[in-house]
Amino acid sequence: SSVAKFERAAALADEEDFRVRGAFVFAGGSATGRASSFGLQVHNFPRKCAADPALVRQAMVRGHQIVPQHGRRVTDVLKGMLRPALMAAEGKHLVVADWAAIEARVTPWASGAPSSKAKLDIFAKGEDVYKHNAAATFRVGYDDVTKDQRQIGKVQELACGFAGGVGAFSSMGRIYNILLPEHESRKMVDAWRRANPWAVPYWQKLEQAYMAAMRNPNREFTAGRVTYLFDKQHLWYALPSGRVLCYPFARFDEEGNITYAKASWKPAADAKEWPRARLWKGLACENITQAAANDLLRYSLRRLEEEDLGVVLHVHDEIVLETAHPEEAAARLLKVMTTPPAWADGLPLDAEVATMQRYGK
Repeated sequence: SSVAKFERAAALADEEDFRVRGAFVFAGGSATGRASSFGLQVHNFPRKCAADPALVRQAMVRGHQIVPQHGRRVTDVLKGMLRPALMAAEGKHLVVADWAAIEARVTPWASGAPSSKAKLDIFAKGEDVYKHNAAATFRVGYDDVTKDQRQIGKVQELACGFAGGVGAFSSMGRIYNILLPEHESRKMVDAWRRANPWAVPYWQKLEQAYMAAMRNPNREFTAGRVTYLFDKQHLWYALPSGRVLCYPFARFDEEGNITYAKASWKPAADAKEWPRARLWKGLACENITQAAANDLLRYSLRRLEEEDLGVVLHVHDEIVLETAHPEEAAARLLKVMTTPPAWADGLPLDAEVATMQRYGK
């Protein structure tokens, strides 16, 4: 099989020069087409890396104690060394870049709403969107936002963009150690929605569009920059890039909700049909944003390939180059990633670039 051929080729390459090749392809993400991979699953590596990988490696090689000097448990130390185990070849560097706040940028842009311009202008001016959230919530000046207030503004942005409510805010808050009573969490959600007047109408229009498409087969219904069509079997949606994705075998359930076959879930042994998921406005919004972000990645990867910049890795919204000229490569990579394609006109992009010998975050 093709997979067996790939594994044999990868094993041979490893024996010759200890390099991993051909491990990343566009696959997976049934509803969005997000980039996935087979072989080396780098996107599943723990994000937290050892502060000084070279020192940890030296301790391991020499048989020294690595706990508690480098972590509370041996497994924690080993997990922190997974990403740093990927190194640039001798005489070269890794140039690592990822888009800054890509979801917070794409979502208001995808809404196509005139009221989203204020949000996009924040990014265009290079200002801190989390501080803007906090300033609107706590009714203070942008420059007067405290560190704790900004942290709440960050949780608001991460939790509320895809129609998240109190539960989403509370769950995200626990990750960032923001623990508020329910009535305070409600205030935070309401404040974000007031500061982002494009959001609620956009979610509602998405719901109206895909519901109308399901009830009127073979007719197109548009919401923001996305168009839905139901062909009596599958619910399709066309992205701003022109790429078309699908909710397969969509239908209404007994309660009037739309469900579709979840192709990424393995059926149970005694299942009579493929598992199904419910489509709702928050999920539709997220799918559009993630898929559009993936289209930006695909576009950038093609541009980088044309310029022969040596892409060796991509993980979600991150691109990694290997080069002997890191400063020049970093500048060219930044230009490619911050120049939107024609279909994304008006979308302000920014990226954070770093140079390293060992891959890490």
